[in-house]
Amino acid sequence: MKRKKLALLMTSTIAMLAAGEVHAQSSLTLYGVMDVFAGYQSANVGGKSTSLYVLGNNGELTSRWGLRGSEDMGGGYRTTFDLENGFDPGTGKQQNPYRFFDRQAWVGVAAPYGEFRFGRQNSPMFAWSGNLDAFGAATYGSGFNNFANWQARVDNDISYISPRLFGTQLEAHYSVGGQPGSLAGNAVYQIGVQSTQGPVYLAAAYLNAANATNSFRVQEIMAGGNVDYGWGRIYLGWFRANDVISATTGNALANPAGKYDPATGPVGNTPGDYHTTWSLSADYRFSPFLSVGAGYAYIKDSSSLGNDASQMSAIVNYDLSKTTRLYGVVSRLNNDKGAQYKMAGASITTGTFLTPDRGQNETGVQIGLRHLF
Repeated sequence: MKRKKLALLMTSTIAMLAAGEVHAQSSLTLYGVMDVFAGYQSANVGGKSTSLYVLGNNGELTSRWGLRGSEDMGGGYRTTFDLENGFDPGTGKQQNPYRFFDRQAWVGVAAPYGEFRFGRQNSPMFAWSGNLDAFGAATYGSGFNNFANWQARVDNDISYISPRLFGTQLEAHYSVGGQPGSLAGNAVYQIGVQSTQGPVYLAAAYLNAANATNSFRVQEIMAGGNVDYGWGRIYLGWFRANDVISATTGNALANPAGKYDPATGPVGNTPGDYHTTWSLSADYRFSPFLSVGAGYAYIKDSSSLGNDASQMSAIVNYDLSKTTRLYGVVSRLNNDKGAQYKMAGASITTGTFLTPDRGQNETGVQIGLRHLF
């Protein structure tokens, strides 16, 4: 009996150690965001003054849930993956009806010399844009987000992400176009670099997306950064592209590598028609919990139409805890000539915002609650 008890004890101990070792070598994390807000917008729509009062979703961040994991393979190598689904808390519906994991779905291998990822991934522009704007490139108040139409994600993406060296990191992406006999048709190329040097953060990214026959391309470039002055940050953002989201010139980066409906054509643009966005903003921290910010953004239409626009905004953030925040935004957007920009937030559901008539202005107010888990 003593030998049996000793053998059972040893077996149990070995099993527990093995379980602990496996647990230490691999990880799986469930994470997410819940973001809802009460919103007000006012603009001329259909030739008459219109007001909208709404309980909306995704003001400061898009609501989502995801699974992120890794497994240690030894020798400094790890397998990694991320699956992420966007949804609207107000209805429980998926943000994108055409796919379940609409935000991210990739698997990768991390090594001492960098990480390779394969699948649907965030673009560097999307991932870093919040670092160039006091509004986090979201909410009604972010003119940088409302004017600039950077590509947020790309399908069938192969990426390399370098280690951080002297505070600097490089990303390179190639999205397979899937066109027989061509590596360039419908392909999307991206490169970006970000660097933190003391209180200064800098970033730049470039995207080039071809149509199916590689006969024309949409190009986007983003640059900017921020500096921590002790009580807050000053932000500068710049974006230039030959496509625009306002549908005022015929330019449209509709669907590179399947961003939205797979039936939509991948790329369209009018050659020579560029739009350039500038954004200057700043925030001030009264305490670790309370901050205020303000900003100004302007977009210049280089085409003969001259559909320019500008926006001024202010924001208040109050952190109830490390994971829960109250935010409030007030904003004014001015459209020139035939411009038709609108306040779109992070990823606001259709029907919960107004699209002003061409050349008409818009006012917006938000009070929201954001929770991270």
